[in-house]
Amino acid sequence: MAKARQVDTNVIIIGGAFAIVLIGLLSVWLYFSYSARPVSPSTYASFGPVVVRSTEFSIKATIAVQTRKEDADWLANHKKELNFALQGALANVDPKRLREPEGISYVQTTLRDAANTALNTRNIEEVLLTDFIVQAQ
Repeated sequence: MAKARQVDTNVIIIGGAFAIVLIGLLSVWLYFSYSARPVSPSTYASFGPVVVRSTEFSIKATIAVQTRKEDADWLANHKKELNFALQGALANVDPKRLREPEGISYVQTTLRDAANTALNTRNIEEVLLTDFIVQAQ
């Protein structure tokens, strides 16, 4: 009877060791698969809320600017100039085109092009409106 009990103990010890090794291998695999995930090639900077008033309308917008990851330092160094360019472009949008079904796309394209032109660059890939309110005067 003592022999059967010793075999049971050995099976438990070997099974436990096997489970620990299996958990270790699974942990290593999860670690490397997590670190191999692709990193986003883009970075974003937020501006706003920006408020612009004219005789025809008022606009309040929160803006996100998308650039490549390599241009993140450039974006941080030119944030004031970019904020000024975005405010100026937002003040000059066409109120008639703004109210059309493609009005948001029109504003985003206008802001992107105006910011790239004002800073003499092509680093700004997209301008996104995260909050956008238009009020007629």
